[in-house]
Amino acid sequence: MMLSMLAALMGAGIPAGLPPSCGALPGIEQLLDRPDFNYLLIGEYHGTAEMPAVAADALCAGAKAGRPLILGLEFPPANQPYLDAYLSSDGGEAARTALLVAPAWHAAEDARVTHAVLALIDRARLLASRGYKVSAVAFDKIPQPLISKEREAGMAELLTAAQRKVPGSLVVALTGTGHADKEGWTSQNPPFLAAGGILPPRETVSLAFARPGGQYWGCQSPGGEANGCKAYDMAVREAVRPRGIVLDPALRGGFDGLYSTGGQYTASLPALSK
Repeated sequence: MMLSMLAALMGAGIPAGLPPSCGALPGIEQLLDRPDFNYLLIGEYHGTAEMPAVAADALCAGAKAGRPLILGLEFPPANQPYLDAYLSSDGGEAARTALLVAPAWHAAEDARVTHAVLALIDRARLLASRGYKVSAVAFDKIPQPLISKEREAGMAELLTAAQRKVPGSLVVALTGTGHADKEGWTSQNPPFLAAGGILPPRETVSLAFARPGGQYWGCQSPGGEANGCKAYDMAVREAVRPRGIVLDPALRGGFDGLYSTGGQYTASLPALSK
């Protein structure tokens, strides 16, 4: 009975409701009420379980508000066909196996390809399967060198192109805080803007993560040797804040505000880890 109701709604072009996995993200409503809000940058510390989950719940909120959605992932464009195929799939074992063939998942030392990021991608797929307009963009156009104005410009270029391709869309991009910083790479000589500062200023909200401590998964050895790839502690710099978004540029230079996951962070291992 439930499946037939879902099919009828989707056949009529009406989304069939949010997936049960969607969680509340207090504070995002004030962003979605803005008429010129087109880019949400979730600045993250790679390798946690909770930060990608915030991006997933932001997608849900955007879907509930009726916005076409584009999930931005800090993957090179070679991964785009795999993302497209997965978002239109049933999410079953064969579909997931096909997604994990993509080159991004095979960088052993890369904390951008964790179980948490895989769950984020699956949230986008679930929304699409329920009739919401959801796509993804692999926006790390020039991944090397790691810090360069060319890399930042390439990121902004692909995010902008994706948004313009879908009228009225909201881009929710999960990316390292350095790329989301609107002030840019001020420590470089000469300094240059990050993607967050290149995107249209009035249309872009960039958020940094709260810093209550916890753990992240990462590699701190050359070449990603196994003995250096593990969970590491994160410094405690502030008390735990309630889960949600607080808009206040004074909270962190280069950002429009902070998001909190409501607790300390836990490490998320690579999706292909055994």
